Amino acid sequence: MKRIYLIDASSFIYRMFYGVPEMKTKSGEVVNAIFWMARFFLVQMKYENPDYLIFIKDAKWKNFRHELDENYKATRDKMPDNLRSQMPVIYDMIEKMWIPSIEIQGYEADDIIWTLANKYNWETDCEIDILSWDKDLYSLVSKNVCIYDTMKKKKFGIEETKEKFWVEPKMIIDYLAIVGDKADNIPWIDWFWPQKAVNLINIIWTIEDIYNFIDENKIEEISEKERKNILEEKFWEENTKKLFSMFKWKTFEKLINSRENAFLSKKLATIELNVELDGFSLENFKFLPENYLTEEVKELFRKLEFNSLIWEEAPKQKKWEDLWLKVKIVDSDEKLEKLFNLIKMFPQISFDTETTSLDIMKAKLVWVSIYINDSEIYYINRCHKWNSVSDEKLKDFLRKLFDLDITIVGHNIKYDLEIIDLFLKQEYLNLSSWNVIQESLF
Repeated sequence: MKRIYLIDASSFIYRMFYGVPEMKTKSGEVVNAIFWMARFFLVQMKYENPDYLIFIKDAKWKNFRHELDENYKATRDKMPDNLRSQMPVIYDMIEKMWIPSIEIQGYEADDIIWTLANKYNWETDCEIDILSWDKDLYSLVSKNVCIYDTMKKKKFGIEETKEKFWVEPKMIIDYLAIVGDKADNIPWIDWFWPQKAVNLINIIWTIEDIYNFIDENKIEEISEKERKNILEEKFWEENTKKLFSMFKWKTFEKLINSRENAFLSKKLATIELNVELDGFSLENFKFLPENYLTEEVKELFRKLEFNSLIWEEAPKQKKWEDLWLKVKIVDSDEKLEKLFNLIKMFPQISFDTETTSLDIMKAKLVWVSIYINDSEIYYINRCHKWNSVSDEKLKDFLRKLFDLDITIVGHNIKYDLEIIDLFLKQEYLNLSSWNVIQESLF
């Protein structure tokens, strides 16, 4: 499979800026968004190693949506000065790292992403990850396309998108046409909150279908009693009850009065999928991490005081064998119980998990590591080929561990807690069911 990463530049940079604490150089220059963008490419992207990476920018000035509605994005907050000052440096860094980007006048990044996703979605050997937090892009999700939240290490495929919005991915645009989108100042239908929108869409379908149904049955012209009879004839009784609450006079009046807004909102939320990409070739966007730390990039990092990102210039890291530390393997239920009794005697431990994937929904727990001090380091084996603890006892151990009145320190602890939570909710598994996982690990 060819793995293609489409990065929504503006959305991604904003998330980096707001998602991490402010950082400053010694001279007072704010650099948090720059640093985390650099670290993302140098660490996470090198680890994930996609085949192609495309950095997609919004065109400057207005686009065709402003011609549809001059208020489009009018309420969006002005970019914070602390982020505005970082933008030129981020784009300069992207250029120095030889990360190819696309920007097409008159279009937003979403439109280019839509066009590329649509272009390669039909190729069975392509897997497309969209790195963005824009709601409208969830409408692109398909068998080969997902939205990738890199901070949560979670991918939204078809089922995850349905869990998030309660409608099929292809209906997200109609959903936004009803509930609106404050971020882009897309108007909503008054009195129609998400659950009402979901009921309308899942029963009647699109915005066009909803108003066609109203027109074909002349619902505006008939009494509420007659309206109820029509609904009962057209739909199953349980759906009729949901619909009828939205076809009562006051609510129905809001729906009718918002007809123009609903169609305008759909146009504003609809992504353009036929952007002309003159001379575009996917081969020009190969992922080339060897360009990410050239001398020119290092010079920029030194200027910004990003010393931790210049690997060979960082202080020499000690290797595990240099530390003279011995790890104790916990491979039986008896040893696990002894470990718990030991942990109770200490005020603080360090905790980590190892899994088979960075994707929470696909990951399986392989082992748990516990650090108490340099002489008390433990490795709890769950599914390596050698002896292991039972799932039942491990779940009991983890429940009791997090009930203790102690400090638990971890790296990326949110991910670890989500993995543990999912593991605790699973049924007890027979270890024979782990053969496939074991083979993939070794």
